[in-house]
Amino acid sequence: MLFAQAFPMSFSIFWRLALVMPVMLIGLFIYGFIGGLLGLLIGLLFPAMSFILTFLVSASSAVIPILIGTRYGLHSMDVWPSNTIKGLIFPAIAYGAVEGVGITLAIALSAGLVLLTTSSDTMQLTETAEFSPQYLEPWFAVPFLAALLICFLAICAIRASLLVPIASASIGRDPDGMKYTPFRHFGASFWPLFGLVAISFIGMAIVLSGVLIAIFVTGAIDTLVAEAQELPGMISGINDIRPLWSLIGLAVLYVLIGLWSFSIQCAGGVLGYLQLGNGKSATKGPAHAQTPRQPTPPPVTKSGPKMTNEELRALRKSREFRD
Repeated sequence: MLFAQAFPMSFSIFWRLALVMPVMLIGLFIYGFIGGLLGLLIGLLFPAMSFILTFLVSASSAVIPILIGTRYGLHSMDVWPSNTIKGLIFPAIAYGAVEGVGITLAIALSAGLVLLTTSSDTMQLTETAEFSPQYLEPWFAVPFLAALLICFLAICAIRASLLVPIASASIGRDPDGMKYTPFRHFGASFWPLFGLVAISFIGMAIVLSGVLIAIFVTGAIDTLVAEAQELPGMISGINDIRPLWSLIGLAVLYVLIGLWSFSIQCAGGVLGYLQLGNGKSATKGPAHAQTPRQPTPPPVTKSGPKMTNEELRALRKSREFRD
C-alpha cells in the first residue's frame, strides 16, 4: 500500500521542490557559509569545536531538503504546519547528526571488515615468489563490495528510521496532534520505508547512469569537455565569460534527479505519519480555520418599563370593559 501511494505522491512533492529549488540552494549556501565562518572563528579558540560545528552544518544540510519536502507533502494532504521554516533548523541539526554519526560508524565498520579479511591473505600473497599485483584483485573485490553493501544498507536503515520523526518535525506536530517530540516514532513503518529508500537511491543511480550513457552515445561528451576546458579560463579572466549551457543543463538535470529521489523518501515519511494518525491526529485546514469557533450567545430579551399599580388597575378595567 505504501509503495503504491508513495510514487504518485512523490510527483506532487517534486514539482513544489523544483519551484523552490533556486531559493533553497541559495539558502543552503548562506547557511553553509555562516556555519563555516562560525566554525573558523570558534576554531581559533577551540579547534575541536570547529570540527563539530562544521560536521553538524554539513550533516544538517542533507536533512533540510527532506524536511521541506515532507512539509510540502503534508500540505498537499491538507495537513497544515504549526511552526515556521526557521523552526526546521534545530531538527535538521539533530537528525543530521544522527545520520552523520551512523554513516561514519558504518564506513568505519566496513573499512575494518575489509582490513580484517584481506590483511592476512595479502601477507601470504606477498611472501610468495610468484607474487604479482593483479593477484590482489580477487582478494579485495569481495570484501570491498561487501563493505559498500554494508554502507548502503546502513544509510537506508538510518534514513528509513528517521522519516516519520522528520515528518513530525516538518510541521511541528506529532501524528496524534500533540506538540512535536524529537525522535518520537523512531523506526515507525521501518521495513516499507527501508525498501522505499533503497529503491529511491537505486533508481537515482540507474537514471544518472542512463544519462551518462546517453551523453556518450549521442556524442554530447565532446561539447561538455570543450565547455569544461573553457571554465578555468573564464575564472582566470583569459576567456570571455559566457553561459556554458551544456554544463548548466547537465547540472540542473542531475539536481532534478536528486530531488525526485528525495521526493520519494518524503512521500514515504508523509504516508508513515498519516498511518500513525489514522486520519485523526493532524489538524486539517488553514491556520485561520483551526481556531475553535465560539458559540453564539442566545439573544437577550429586553423587558419594557415597569407599570405602576394605578396603570395596572386601569389596564385590567379596560379589558373588563371590553369583555
